[in-house]
Formats: sequence, C-alpha cells, structure tokens
Amino acid sequence: MMNSYTSHAPSSLTFALLHIRQLYGEEGNTPRFDIHKLIYITSGQGWLQWKDKPPCPVRSGSCFLFSPETAYHLSTEEEEAPLQGYELVFDGIRIIEAYHAKGQIRRVPARLPYEGEICWYEQPQIGQMIDQLYARRAQSDERQEFQRQRLFMELLDHVWEQADWLETSAPDINPAIQRSILYMEQQYDQELTREQLAQIADMSPGYYSSLFRKETGTSPMDRLAEIRIKHAKQMLVSSDKPIREIAQSVGFSTPYYFSSRFKQVVGLPPTAYVQRNQERSIASSLLYTAHLRASSSPAAAENRPPERIVGLFLEDHLTVLGIQPVVQYSRSSYYQRYLSSALDGVQKLDVSHIDFSLLRGLRPDLILLGFPDFAADARYEQFAGIAPTYVFQQAGLDWRSTLMSIAGLVHREEQARQAIQRYDEQARKAKQELEGMIGDETVALLRYHFREGLCLYGGPESYTGSVLYEDLGLNMPPLLQEWSRHPTGAVIPVRPESLSQLEADHLLVIVDDAQTEQAQLLFQSAYWTELGAVQNNQVYMGTTDVWMTFGVLGHERKIQQVLDSMRSRRK
Repeated sequence: MMNSYTSHAPSSLTFALLHIRQLYGEEGNTPRFDIHKLIYITSGQGWLQWKDKPPCPVRSGSCFLFSPETAYHLSTEEEEAPLQGYELVFDGIRIIEAYHAKGQIRRVPARLPYEGEICWYEQPQIGQMIDQLYARRAQSDERQEFQRQRLFMELLDHVWEQADWLETSAPDINPAIQRSILYMEQQYDQELTREQLAQIADMSPGYYSSLFRKETGTSPMDRLAEIRIKHAKQMLVSSDKPIREIAQSVGFSTPYYFSSRFKQVVGLPPTAYVQRNQERSIASSLLYTAHLRASSSPAAAENRPPERIVGLFLEDHLTVLGIQPVVQYSRSSYYQRYLSSALDGVQKLDVSHIDFSLLRGLRPDLILLGFPDFAADARYEQFAGIAPTYVFQQAGLDWRSTLMSIAGLVHREEQARQAIQRYDEQARKAKQELEGMIGDETVALLRYHFREGLCLYGGPESYTGSVLYEDLGLNMPPLLQEWSRHPTGAVIPVRPESLSQLEADHLLVIVDDAQTEQAQLLFQSAYWTELGAVQNNQVYMGTTDVWMTFGVLGHERKIQQVLDSMRSRRK
C-alpha cells in the first residue's frame, strides 16, 4: 500500500535526530523497529558486529549506518585505550499527499537505502558536525532545536554522499577494496604507500595487492596514479601553475616521475597535453560559434566592438569600463550587491542552474566566464553556440591583467589604464594613513564559509591577500606568515580552539549568510572572547560580496572598509 502512494503521489522525505549519546568501551543496543542509528568512532580500536556478519575492525574515523531493527555490538581491542565515539538515533518520515482524497496527507516510515560501513578513516567534517550536535543536545528553544535538526540534515547528507560513492563507484568490488579506493580519491594529494592502503583495508600488504588486482584489474599504486593524473589533467587546463607545482599538489614526489607517469597513462607528456587542449579550446570557440550563429551577431556583422556582453563574475570589470552587462552573476541568493546601483534592472543568471534559453534570447555579442568551472561538463559548447566565448583560467590571481585583457576585447584600454592608476593612488594614500594609525600591528581576515566553516584568508592566491598585505602593506600575524612561506591553497580551515595561535592585533570578519548561527555560537565562546583583538575591541565586520571578489571596484571598497574600521577605533 505504501508503494502505491509513493509512486503516484507527491511526497516529502525528512529525517529527524531523536537522541545523541557518547559511546565508551564495550557497547551494545536493543534493536527498535522504528529508528536508524549512526555510529561514529573518535578514538581507540576494536571490533563491531551486527546481524550475522563477521566482526568488522573499527578505529578513529569509522562511521556506520544501521537500519531499524538492527542490533550491533562494539568491543574494545585494548582495555587501556577503550573505544570512544557517538551514537546518533534518528527517525525517517515520508509525507505523502494522496490524490484520491484531496487535501489529505499520509505520514509513513522512511528508511535510508544503506546499511553498514560508510568510511574507515578520519573524516574531519563528519566529526566536527557531530561534536556540534552533541554540544547543543540540551538546547530547548524551538528555533535552536530547528537549527540543530538542520545541522543534522547536513551531516546526514554528507554521510549519504559517502554511501552513494561506495554504492555507485564499484558495486561489485570487495567492500574493503572500495574503502581503500575512496581513501585514494579523497587523500590523493598526500603521500600514500601500499602499506597504508592495506591498513585501510585491514589486510596484509601482499594479500591486499593480490585482491586489489583481482577485483579491479590493476594494482593499488597504478589506480592511485590514475586518480592523481585525473586531477592533474584538470589543473593543467584550468590553471597557469608550473608543472612542478601541479605534480606536488596531486601527490607526486618529483616532476620527472609525474611526467613519466602522465605520459604512461594519457599517452602524451603534460606540456603536449596542455598545448593540445588549448588548441582545441580556441578552435571550438571559433568554429562552433561560426557554424551555429553564422556571424548573426550585429556587432560581428558590422565589424564593430561588442556591446551586449555577458561577464559572469566579471561584472565589476565591465562596470569600470563603462559597460552594463546584459545579465549579472548569481548563485542561489548570493550576488555582488555592491554593484547594485550600477546594475539596477539587470537580470540575474544563477550559475548553479544556467538558463541557456534565457541567455540565447538576450543575443549577446560576447561571453566572458570568470571561472573555468562555468564551462565544465560540456557547458562550454553551449556558451560558444550562443556567442564567442572566453574562459579566464585565473582571473583573480592578477586582476590588473584580467581588466586589461577584457579592455582589449571591447576596445577600452584607456579606461582600464585610468581605473588602475586611480586604484593605485587610492591604495598608496591609504597605506600611508594606516602606517600612522596602527604601525606594526598585525591584521588577519577570518571568514565563516558557507561550506568549509571557519577559515583564514590572506594567502598569495586569495582575493584578500594582495589588497591587505601588498597594496596596503599591512602586517601578517605570525601564523599567516608561516603559512605564506609554505602555501597549500588560497585559504586554510581554522578550528575555534586554534584561534589563540593566530595572535592578530586586528581581525576582519566575514560571515556568509548560511553561517550566521554558527558564527554567533563562536562569538559567545571563550575561544573568541579571550582573543586579544576581541578584548581590545579591534574586530571589524565586512560583507562576503565585497571581500570575496577581485574587481577593482570591490578592491576599492575593501580599502575604504579598512580605513573606516581603523578610524572608528581611534574615536
């Protein structure tokens, strides 16, 4: 009966956290027909047994999902180091609107489609979410309870994603081998050995290699090399980083070994692969557009500079050049609000679900894409079928060069040079004023990211570092200085308990809309209130749209916000 409803009537699926408790040492449970369980181990080693399956080894990072009616038993391997972790009990509900009885609904039990082990290695994101849920278990306010349930749904979605990968990537492969492949996929940039991977699979190295080849047709290290080269291929065509840096970032010890393995897997050395793809990209843009549009663009037909321009995440540059784009970049509810006065009435184009029919109807003369991701998954051909399309590989790394490149395409080089001169003069004056106001005091920028949580910005590839530490000449705190000497990316995640190590005299803080609640919890904690910058009232709030962009207008606003913040401190 339930299936007839679910297959013919609209329905909504949800899961609700009922209880969370800590696990310690030997544990067991009594099965109930109406609840699911999620087990996450934080420390210790031991064994977990459920149903008629053989005991499964567990350690820190092990995560299991259990369906209703499933009992389990945990046992510790070493009494001196007992197992510790969490048990989360939750229920599933499907709400069904019945067509045969208008206005009526039915609530029926719902189950997750997975049971068993989800992962067997440290998953910081899962662990952090569970820590937060446990810390907030006693909250009684209704809105806080709603927010706690929302956090649980985010956790469950992350766990479900892990389960989906295991289910769809290689459903017929031994689960232990699957586990090690998932580990490769997510840790490919780290130094990995056959022995480490065998430990993940809980096998001896020799037996692991033999079984891996039998199950997959290749060796563990060859599979790891394929995964690394898959990521290297993406970086080679989407960035200007040298091969040496790309090799290191995907886990190869030397550029020579990387080049050798790359040619073995791809059939071309890395340099030839880059050249081939650049040639294909250019040819695709010219030929594809000419074939489908037959020079129907008014600008092309009249041999004049393009006027109707799409510049996704490049609207700042176009505005500086005196051009109003035909659409404005957005992603869900986010867009660059600081451009609102200049782009009043301009329609938004959500890049998470690009409406190509809308774009085609606007008949642009030129399309500029600020990130390679916009053109991924065959979207490039769709853009190029509408108008000549340019993809900027690293538009934010050198915004001056990006602005001059766009100016060249639209024949407005002089406006670009004037904008750069104006900015440089503003930065020079601000730098002098800031030297007089704060001297050698240090400044750091923290962001509560909508997906990654609390992060520290300011590295050489971030949108903020060039403004704060190069153009304005502000001083980095020691932790950021050390990171900049050995950069690993544009940002670094920061745990709240590590904030004291930052030692910044001044803090600029950005909170994304989806992280307001988490930020408020941090601001009320001792981790935050005991910081010197907080106690000295030297914390300044900014907005995501201004600080997470690389256009000249956005950078000018950054400078003005820094000046206004420091001036207000002196009043």
